Amino acid sequence: MKIKFLSIAFALVVAVLFTACSKGPSGDPKADAKQCAQEMVDLMKKDLKTLDDVKSLETEVEALQKKYEDFYKEKGEDQLKEFQKAVEDLENDPEIKKQVEDAQKVMMENVTKLMGEESKSE
Repeated sequence: MKIKFLSIAFALVVAVLFTACSKGPSGDPKADAKQCAQEMVDLMKKDLKTLDDVKSLETEVEALQKKYEDFYKEKGEDQLKEFQKAVEDLENDPEIKKQVEDAQKVMMENVTKLMGEESKSE
């Protein structure tokens, strides 16, 4: 059970760095990459109270990724590469790094709390 939660946590962090998010792509790769990171951070901060919440979060992340990937794939390989580069460039943005670290902390606290509640019910 712990491995599953840690896998989800890791997947969300990777998603922040390498995928996109939900309000909808604007066509500006840099703006979309930043919007993506912000929305993924917001998702990571969601309160997880049940296993269903975790499953719902996984579904939301997958939907966000698909939306932006599909958008940039339709715009062509050059636009997709430009978007991917913009996402990678955010890895060096101190503001985004701080937000991701804070969101990771919140998410891990939620997961730890949920795992404690799950083990009590077993």
